[in-house]
Amino acid sequence: MPTASKTAFVADTTLGLSPEEALEKGIHLVPVQVIHGGQSYRDLLEIGPEEVLALLEKGERLSTSQAAPEDLRATYERLLLDHDRVLSVHLSGKLSGTVATAQAVARAYGGRVQVLDSWSLNGGLWLVLEEARRLLQQGVAWERLEAAVAPYRKRVLGYVLPKTLTYLHRSGRIGGIARFVGGLLRILPVLLVREGQVEAGPRVRGFMEGMHKMAELFRKDFPEGALVHLAHAGNPEGARALGELLRAEGVEILSILHAGAAVSVHAGPGTIAFFAGPRR
Repeated sequence: MPTASKTAFVADTTLGLSPEEALEKGIHLVPVQVIHGGQSYRDLLEIGPEEVLALLEKGERLSTSQAAPEDLRATYERLLLDHDRVLSVHLSGKLSGTVATAQAVARAYGGRVQVLDSWSLNGGLWLVLEEARRLLQQGVAWERLEAAVAPYRKRVLGYVLPKTLTYLHRSGRIGGIARFVGGLLRILPVLLVREGQVEAGPRVRGFMEGMHKMAELFRKDFPEGALVHLAHAGNPEGARALGELLRAEGVEILSILHAGAAVSVHAGPGTIAFFAGPRR
């Protein structure tokens, strides 16, 4: 039975940490792709968060795409040289093709690589990965790991507040937004990441009201408290203000992450978010 120490952990760059920061946590990153001007760039390796935000603020059109099969394959092969197993945890398969691509690549390794859909991204992905690591340390069998993680994964929620509707309207990729974007340019949606999908939550008038609404939703969803990762797309002041609201609720903030290319491209610069999961 593999232990966590014999298992390498892989995530994609939507995790919100730099490759160096992730490695300090025992996590190996595989880049998703950022598309600009017909050219594909490997996230965090060939294009950084600041460059993504700067291009968006200049009005450039960007999109994102799944991790490349060759990057996944190279990572698995390198890690299997000195690990028994690889657990590869990725952003929701309902938001990206990365999970399906990773599963296709993993078939070549005869069960030594297991791919887990986090049903989330960014801090939510990290929470699910850490739950999987904890379960392995407790001796959960490799073959039963996904079933063991599933109840926790279902409880992980994300709350996202864009600063403007411009980028949601431009991307057209987030379900439930298009029906009210039209004439409500002064109204912001709180977006909810739940069971792998992004949903349009309550509408608010302005950014400050949005932060208070996020805290209110959190109280309702996690009356007994939770572990939380904050994230932002070039808006550290907004993240700090949101953190103060959550700390007033007795919340333990685990980290403040960069939102990553996927959130930045589709929700826009200035977006703030947090991802919450039950305490263990």
